[in-house]
Amino acid sequence: MKLTLNWLRDHIDTDLSAETIGEKLTMAGLELDALIHLDQGLEKVMVGFLEEVAPHPDADRLTVCRVRVGEELLTIVCGAKNHSPGDKVAVARIGANLPNGLEIKQSKIRGVTSQGMLCSLQELGLAASAEGILLLPPETPDGVQLASVLGRDDVMLELGITPNRGDCLGVRGIARELGAITNTSLRPLPVIPTTLTSTDDVAEVQIEDSAGSPRYAGRIIRNIRIAPSPAWLKARLEAVGMRSINNVVDITNFILLDLNQPMHAFDLARVQMPIRVRRAQAEETLTTLDGLVRTLTPQMTVIADQQQVLALAGIMGGLISGVTETTTDIFLEAAYFDPIATARTGRRLEIVSESRHRFERGVDPEAIPMAMEQATRMILEMAGGEAGPITLLDAGTWHAPQAILYRPQRINRLGGIQLTAQQMNHLLLGLGCQINPVDENSFQVIPPSWRHDLRREEDIQEEIIRLYGYDRVPTTLPRVPAESPTPNPMHHLFNRIRTTLVGCGYLEAINYAFVNPVVQNRFNPTQKPMALLNPLSADQSVLRTDLVAGLVETAQRNLNRGNTRLRLFEMGRVFLTDGHAGLTEQERLAGLLSGSAEEQSVHTAPRSMDFFDLKGDIEYLLADLIGGELVFKAGGPLFLHPERKATVFYGDTVEIGWMGQLHPSQQKAMDLRKEIFLFEFNLAPMLTIKKIKDAEGRVSRFPGIQSDFTFLLPERTPAQDVMLEAKNAAPELIQKVAVSAIYTGSGVPEGKKSLTLSLLLQAEDRTLTDTESKEIAERLITRMMARFGAVLR
Repeated sequence: MKLTLNWLRDHIDTDLSAETIGEKLTMAGLELDALIHLDQGLEKVMVGFLEEVAPHPDADRLTVCRVRVGEELLTIVCGAKNHSPGDKVAVARIGANLPNGLEIKQSKIRGVTSQGMLCSLQELGLAASAEGILLLPPETPDGVQLASVLGRDDVMLELGITPNRGDCLGVRGIARELGAITNTSLRPLPVIPTTLTSTDDVAEVQIEDSAGSPRYAGRIIRNIRIAPSPAWLKARLEAVGMRSINNVVDITNFILLDLNQPMHAFDLARVQMPIRVRRAQAEETLTTLDGLVRTLTPQMTVIADQQQVLALAGIMGGLISGVTETTTDIFLEAAYFDPIATARTGRRLEIVSESRHRFERGVDPEAIPMAMEQATRMILEMAGGEAGPITLLDAGTWHAPQAILYRPQRINRLGGIQLTAQQMNHLLLGLGCQINPVDENSFQVIPPSWRHDLRREEDIQEEIIRLYGYDRVPTTLPRVPAESPTPNPMHHLFNRIRTTLVGCGYLEAINYAFVNPVVQNRFNPTQKPMALLNPLSADQSVLRTDLVAGLVETAQRNLNRGNTRLRLFEMGRVFLTDGHAGLTEQERLAGLLSGSAEEQSVHTAPRSMDFFDLKGDIEYLLADLIGGELVFKAGGPLFLHPERKATVFYGDTVEIGWMGQLHPSQQKAMDLRKEIFLFEFNLAPMLTIKKIKDAEGRVSRFPGIQSDFTFLLPERTPAQDVMLEAKNAAPELIQKVAVSAIYTGSGVPEGKKSLTLSLLLQAEDRTLTDTESKEIAERLITRMMARFGAVLR
C-alpha cells in the first residue's frame, strides 16, 4: 500500500514526521517497506521567468537565456527550441544533483558562461523522454521550489499490509490506525452538498447472483465533460505509481486509494439498461481493459446489460463500455463483491488488479453509499453534469459483524500486561468498535463493519496488545514445570530397530508417503489406496498402503545406477481404507536385500544373497525385539515367489508380517537386474509382545537339561512344524527347541529324512528330576509318532 504524507494529513491532524509515522505503524503491525522523499534531486530546482532569449553568438542550435529566479538574474545556455520570452521554466541551480544523476556546475559553453540549466521532464526524472524543456503555467509564481508546484514536496510511504488487514488498503484506513495509536481523531470527510442529486434519472439494477454480489450500488450522471485531471489529482496518483488517464477514471482510482472502495464508470451510451449482476454463461467472452479476450465460466460473477458482459465483478472492466474522450453520460458503480468468488475468478483468469486486491481481502459493505457520494461530488466539481439518485440493492447475503465477548483479566493474563478495563476499552473505541458491559468482569465488543478479521476474543487481545505496543510488553521467561517427558514406546522401538539393522549393514531409506498408483496396485491389488485431491504429480497421487512398493522403486533406481549390493530398510506409516471413506494408519517396518552377500575379496568366493540371508537377519532382529518365539509358516503375498516366501508369527497365533523373494514375473515387469528379497512387519503387535515378554520372561536360577532326539520323518515335513510340536509337548518346561541336523542319503530310506532336535528342559522354580525328564521325552516321542509318523532313531 502506497500513500504520501500530505495525503495522510488530509485525513488526520498530525505533525509527526514520515519516519516517526512509519516507525509507529511498523510497531503496530503495518510494516514500513519503503520511505521515499519525492523531492529528492529537486531541492535546488526553482521556477524561473524567461526575460530574454537570444541566439548564441557561436552556435546555431543554442540560445542564451536571461532567467529571473526570485530576485536573481541568471544567464543560462539552452539547447531546446520550445521556449520564448515570458515563459515560466524549471531552473536547476548550480550545485543541484538531478534525479537522472546529472550534477549542475557553472561552465562555459562555446565561450558563454552558463549559471544553471533549464530542465525537461526527463531530466527531472518525471518522464522517460521529452521533446523540450518543461513549460509551467503562466500563473506559476517564480522563485519558488519546483517540487511544491508539482506536488513533489512530499514523502511517499510504502507499507506491507497483511492479508487480514484489508481495511488498511486505503489512506483513510491508515489514518484510522495512526489515530488509534496516537489517540487522534480523524478529520471529517468533505461535506456532501444537499443539491448533489439534481435529476430523477434512476439507474435500473438487478442482482441475479446474490452470493457473488451481496451489495451493489449505482447511479447515472449525465452531461459530463471528459478532460485531463487537475494537477493536484495527477500528482497524487503519480506519486503512488498510478498513471493519470482522465478526470472521471482518475476520480474512481482516487476513491479506491483514498477510501478503499473500488469503483467503476461505464459509458452509458454503450450500455443497454438495466444492469444485471449475474453469473457468466459457459464460453461467454469479454475483452477486458487490458485488451485481452477472456473466456468466462459459470462460476464467475459479471456485470452485464441486456446484450453482453460489461465487466468482471470486482476485477476489471470491459473495453467496450470503458470511458473515453467522447463519453458524456456514465453509470457509476460501487459494490461489495464476495472475497472468495473474486479471488477464484482472478486466479483462474490470471488477472491482478487493484480492485481484485481489495475485494478479495474484504471492503466495507456499509461504506458504499459514502464512497458513491464522495466520488459523485468530485465528478461534478471536475467534469460537471447532473447526478441521479443512488440505487442501492442489498441481497441480504452478507453478515454484519457479530458481538465478541472479551474479558480484560484474561487478556492481561495471556498477554503479560497490566491494563485496566477502561484503558482496553479506550483502545478498542479508537478502532471504531462498540462496547457494551456484560458484567463487572467482561464486555461485549461489536467490531466495525470494515474489520472482517475480528471474530473471537483472541483477535480482540491481539488488537489491545498491538495498540498498547509490543515493545512495552515486559519480557519474562515462561514458568515451565520440570517434568520428565512421557516415553513413546513406538519411538523407542524405532530406535532399537534402527540400531540393530544398521549394525547388520542396512541403510535406512526415507520415501514419500505418496506413491505411483500403478506400482502400488502391483504390490497390493486388493487394497484401494486413498487418492490425493491435489497431488504433486501423477507418480505421487495416492497414499501408500505398504512400504515395499517404495523400497522396490528405491532399489530399482540404485540398481540402474550401478549400486548392486543393497540392504535397505524403512519405517513409517501406511494408510489403509476400510471401504467407507475411513482411513486407518499403521506403523510398519520393511526391508530389502539384493546383490552380493559380501564385498568382493580374494579371501571369499562371490555369493549372492538369498532367502536364508533374509531369514537370518529377521531372526536376529526379532530375537532382540520380542524374543525367540518365532514361527515361519508357508504363505505370503502373491507378488512373492511361491516356493520362497513365509508368514512370520510370534508363537502360533500372533501374525507379525511376511518375508520372501520377489516373484520373477514382477522382477521382469519392473526391469530389476537382481533378485530382490523383501520383508514387511506390522510394528503394533511387537509392542504388546514385548510387554508380555518383559512381564513373564525371567531367567531361571535352576540348571537345565540338554537333550537330543533324532527322528526319521517324511522328507517334505516342514522343520518348523516339527519344532512347534516338540515345544507343545511341555510348553512350560521346554525352554528352547532347535534343529541341530538334517540328513538324507545313505542309510535313510528314499522319501525320508533324518532330523535331530536339540531341546533345553528347564523349570523356573526347581531342578528337574530324571523322572520328569523321561516323562517329557516319552510325551515328545508319542506326539511325533501320532502327527508325523516319526520313528525315533
